[in-house]
Amino acid sequence: MAHRYPSLPELIDLDFGDVAEDLPFYQQFAQHCDGPILELGVGTGRVALPLAQSGREVWGIDRSAAMLERARGKAAPDITSRLHLEQADMRTFAIERKFAMVFAGAGGFDHLLSPDDQARCLRRVQHHLVPGGLFLCDLRPLLHNSWELGDSVPLFHDWTRELPDAGVTVIKTHSVRVDAARQYQRQTNIYDCLSADGQLSRIVDEVDLRFTTRYEMEGLLRDAGLELDQVYGDYDLAPYDNTSEYMITIARRPEEGS
Repeated sequence: MAHRYPSLPELIDLDFGDVAEDLPFYQQFAQHCDGPILELGVGTGRVALPLAQSGREVWGIDRSAAMLERARGKAAPDITSRLHLEQADMRTFAIERKFAMVFAGAGGFDHLLSPDDQARCLRRVQHHLVPGGLFLCDLRPLLHNSWELGDSVPLFHDWTRELPDAGVTVIKTHSVRVDAARQYQRQTNIYDCLSADGQLSRIVDEVDLRFTTRYEMEGLLRDAGLELDQVYGDYDLAPYDNTSEYMITIARRPEEGS
């Protein structure tokens, strides 16, 4: 019997597809923006699709063609005219229009592994914003992560779930290697996929992340010509402090002449 094992985009949806705690946050800011919205690192459309469903014109870029294809396949017919997905790098993207809001959600900005890459991205953001347009960036605080794992690399079990309509049980584990001096982590995600008759396949996804401090981010925004408005510690707009699980920066492109 032939088996269809899941692709990485399907597994990403199984992992994160039901995460929704940040959706009201983006909806709230989108409601106050008069114009189209751009998501950096759109992935399989977890945030972009609900924004388009609410009536917004949404653009999304991602380096992965497979992720974009998954997002397109999930889009309902009534939103396809408002959803524009392009394969592009967030350091170099060029879209022939300006946006009222640009955002990088769920730690997407952490995938930029050097200050130069971060600066290049923010210059592209500034270029693509209308005067007064907003840039929202959802980061994981440096202090929230563990930097003392030592030389051993333990394997953590995250979950065991059934893949809908596929008859496949997926077991996700992960390990993390850290380089504290570079504020860098490599997370290795392992998805073991077990079919009903006991056949096993494995997909390994390595994710490199560099974590940024508050004042690093403030300097990067300033150097890119963006003005910092607020730094929040969660999606309910609580102030950022030492206990915050998130570091969410809200910046804007200055109005002309300001």
